[in-house]
Amino acid sequence: MPRTSKNKFEIINDEIHISKEGWPLIGLTTYREDYYEELTSKTWTLTKANSETDDKGYLSNKTLGLLHRYIVAKWYGQDVLDTMTQKGFVVDHLNNNHTDCRISNLEFLKKAYNTAKGQAFDVDSKMMEHHIAVNIFKDFSTGCYQITIGCNDDIVGETKDGKKYHITAIMLLYDCDYSIVVNDAENILRIYETEGRIDVTKTYACDVKVRKAIDIQLTEEEKNGAVVIRDGIPYLILGTGNTFLNSVHFEKGWQPPEKK
Repeated sequence: MPRTSKNKFEIINDEIHISKEGWPLIGLTTYREDYYEELTSKTWTLTKANSETDDKGYLSNKTLGLLHRYIVAKWYGQDVLDTMTQKGFVVDHLNNNHTDCRISNLEFLKKAYNTAKGQAFDVDSKMMEHHIAVNIFKDFSTGCYQITIGCNDDIVGETKDGKKYHITAIMLLYDCDYSIVVNDAENILRIYETEGRIDVTKTYACDVKVRKAIDIQLTEEEKNGAVVIRDGIPYLILGTGNTFLNSVHFEKGWQPPEKK
């Protein structure tokens, strides 16, 4: 008789949500039918469950090992994981959340670069997120990366004819090595912190999309709020310090212009 896992598993869209009594968090990974039964038959624990910080470590099982490496092996092949490990690469969590093991959040990175990312981008992005929320994603369906920037500060753009508009998000597409994407993300943060501007022309992005803010007339009372509702649709009120974006999700299937 197979052993029963002590975890609770829930499939939401294409994600597996993993929880356990006493955990202060939900673990995430990508659903796929071929490994779901094996994954959910095991009990997953946190490697630093008793840590007094928010970092509770990695999801681990005595038989299957670390969840992020297990998932990478399933998607890329165990031979690829073994080869990359021998070459000095580790599996990086793009958003630095070690319990987010979705395949879109995992990528190979040289150990030295991974250490540098942990000391620079991962720290700076957390520190700056109430100004600009910068996140990195990998779209496994295209093999490309995306940097998304959620604009919590009041960021203003300008059209070619001089008309100004407010920006809620900027999305950058990359078809290059992951380490270059990480470097661009850190530079975006550094330039904004020191100069107060976002310059996408200085990046290695092969395509850029800008989401303009929706022009909504607010009452004096609404201006001090966090959310406003129009026609049954809720809208966040950004730039007031009352509410913040912590992440803008990537656009699945977005491809470089030359591949369309």
